[in-house]
Amino acid sequence: MKFTSKHPLILASQSPRRQELLSLLGIPFDIVPSDIPEPDPKGFKSPVDYVNACAVQKANDIAGNHPEAFVIGSDTVVVLDGEILLKPKDKQQASAYLRKLSGKTHEVITAVCVRQGEKEVSFHERVEVRFYKLPEGWIDAYTDTEDPYDKAGAYGIQTVSGLFVEKIEGDYNAVVGLPIAKLLQHLTHAGYVKVEGAHDYAQ
Repeated sequence: MKFTSKHPLILASQSPRRQELLSLLGIPFDIVPSDIPEPDPKGFKSPVDYVNACAVQKANDIAGNHPEAFVIGSDTVVVLDGEILLKPKDKQQASAYLRKLSGKTHEVITAVCVRQGEKEVSFHERVEVRFYKLPEGWIDAYTDTEDPYDKAGAYGIQTVSGLFVEKIEGDYNAVVGLPIAKLLQHLTHAGYVKVEGAHDYAQ
């Protein structure tokens, strides 16, 4: 399939994982990362409220300077028993996160906001992920690498730490960082993207 858009496309993220997933559409896009500080999770009623607010904030931050483009903001959090596990600050915190996740089922929530002018499309995807019981030596060896420190919850399912995962229930790409299939459906329904030779998308 070939996808087309009459609008410029901007990804408000420097995440290589989101860039790789968005490139699957085959539509040229620019990368203009939002550097606006993320809010304090303690100021929100729920993890969903927090991650949605982060995605909207990123999209709005960039869209103001690019009114003709549709700007994609996205954010991902790992949640265990109601606690949001953000990107770890150091080895001690990364190790603590992984010990908490070991042998348990947690939730990954990825929110997406697409902004063009005054128009907005927002949604979020929730995925359950279960970890194997992790040997302490695995945790220690993994946190000695650079891999955990740019990832919510101190792991990435698409890297070597994917070996920690026993099973998932939901969209794998949402765990990676961008639920591209659902994003495409929303973009098509909103008229931002068209599939050449296909009828209009219907919900």
